[in-house]
Amino acid sequence: MRLSKIFTIVTFVLFILACLPLAWIINGEWATYLAADEGLDSIQIAHLAMVAVEKISFERGPANVLIGSPGDPTAREWLRAARQTSDRALQDLVTALSPSSSAYHRQALAAVRSARQRLSKARLGMDRLIASPSPAAAEIMPSIRRMFDVVPAILEAVTALSSQASNIYPQLSNPLSGARLATELREYAGRLGSTLTPALAERRPLTESEARDIYILRGRIEQLRGTILLRLNVPSSLPGPRQAVGGMESLYFREGLAQVDDILLDSRLGRPYRVSLAEFTTGYVPTLYSIVELRDAMLTAAAEEARAQRRAAFRHLLGAISLGVVALIAQLALFAYIRWLIAKPLLAASKLLSDIADGRLDAEFPAPLRKDEIGDVLRAIAILRRNNQEKRVLEQERQRLIDELTEVSRIDFLTGIANRRAFTQTADAEIARASRAGESATLILFDIDHFKRVNDQHGHDSGDAVLVHVAAIIERICREDDLAGRYGGEEFVVLASHGNASSGETLAERLRAGIAESPCSLPSGQKLAVTASFGVATLDNAAPTLESLLQAADRALYAAKRQGRNRVVMAEH
Repeated sequence: MRLSKIFTIVTFVLFILACLPLAWIINGEWATYLAADEGLDSIQIAHLAMVAVEKISFERGPANVLIGSPGDPTAREWLRAARQTSDRALQDLVTALSPSSSAYHRQALAAVRSARQRLSKARLGMDRLIASPSPAAAEIMPSIRRMFDVVPAILEAVTALSSQASNIYPQLSNPLSGARLATELREYAGRLGSTLTPALAERRPLTESEARDIYILRGRIEQLRGTILLRLNVPSSLPGPRQAVGGMESLYFREGLAQVDDILLDSRLGRPYRVSLAEFTTGYVPTLYSIVELRDAMLTAAAEEARAQRRAAFRHLLGAISLGVVALIAQLALFAYIRWLIAKPLLAASKLLSDIADGRLDAEFPAPLRKDEIGDVLRAIAILRRNNQEKRVLEQERQRLIDELTEVSRIDFLTGIANRRAFTQTADAEIARASRAGESATLILFDIDHFKRVNDQHGHDSGDAVLVHVAAIIERICREDDLAGRYGGEEFVVLASHGNASSGETLAERLRAGIAESPCSLPSGQKLAVTASFGVATLDNAAPTLESLLQAADRALYAAKRQGRNRVVMAEH
């Protein structure tokens, strides 16, 4: 086996061995980053689920108001808007969960779909109850409890999503579970208000069963309150949720529950209630927003911490990739250096002897660096080879410069289409050919309307953007054999051959419509409507040359401007 093959095989094997541990490290960092991203996504979707719980709980308020007073148009509009909000929140939740393949997300999606079915049935029962002019207490609470039964299904989704996020971010278990507890607290607070609905609707004292349910709910609310406060008192808690607790204590646990206590006192003393069902709902429901604010503060704190950890995971991933790339580059550089220092001189000497034997004295070989006799021979031959190469390089460079200068002299530097000089040369030749062959040709001259205003109002960078935008439309709409160029400033010109006057006018109209219907995106991000005015002249005896066509099209162009711009005007024969 030749030395070159042995060296290549050894290099490849060592390179693979070095890549394996780097790939393992990068894969681990990538998995960590994906997990962090999935955890943040679960927190955000859990927030959507908690919002859905809140909206469904809120929907019970206007429904309760309508019990016993179905003719209230304000309450009916309130209920319609609340139901739309609930449906939108559930749809947003389903949309966020649907594309995911996570087992937690599939579990949450199944729970949400079950909740939607329960909600549909509960609404039918509530609508029947609202339609009754004087429903009995035995009819009211079953319908309200069916609305209660919707929430546990969505809370299952919240639990699944919070569990996934807590598994990825164990340090966020307190704010995540606290947010879930706040969601439950909001639900039980809403149930507390709904449990008072039958008595308020019928203007009667609470039954023993209703009073017992209310005290049970009060106990659950206090239990949730204590658990939330306990979780917020740990040293790792962020200040945002702790500040939101003060608002909840002031609004709900003082003002909101005080309203409930007034109703309980009136019921116990057997005196008329101081508020109606609608007044109680209007005063009690706003106090529940302080619980929602606490929930959102906890989720915001958890999401911010999750984003910080995701950014850290991303930095670690970039660091691992950078380290791997540097290591691989260093390894390749080492292999290249060894090849250049040891293997390449031996291979070059062997190839040089073969080339000399075969008469190929100009064959490529590395520069001789050795100081012995072989190096002297290599340097002597390298001088002759270098002289020939330099001559060939100079000739190639000269031709390249000629080609570049030719191309630059024909292309407009800004728009990339032909400049005036190139267009004039090509169009003269094409018009002469068309005249000899008896063929038709149409010249379209147009400029951008109010272009100076674009430069004055938006700056010259925006003006350049408009010119590039228009040039792109020209290249898109014109045929391959049409000649197009920038004639000067904001003025463009197109020569359409192999067609008649009608086809030329049609092409001009397509260009006009294409410009008018395609707003230009300025560097600032703003969309700017652009229009152009067109003059069209057709090759005939009255205009047999490019110069005469340009003059006729220019007159038609100014006629288009006088007629209001953004139009095509044919030159008069």
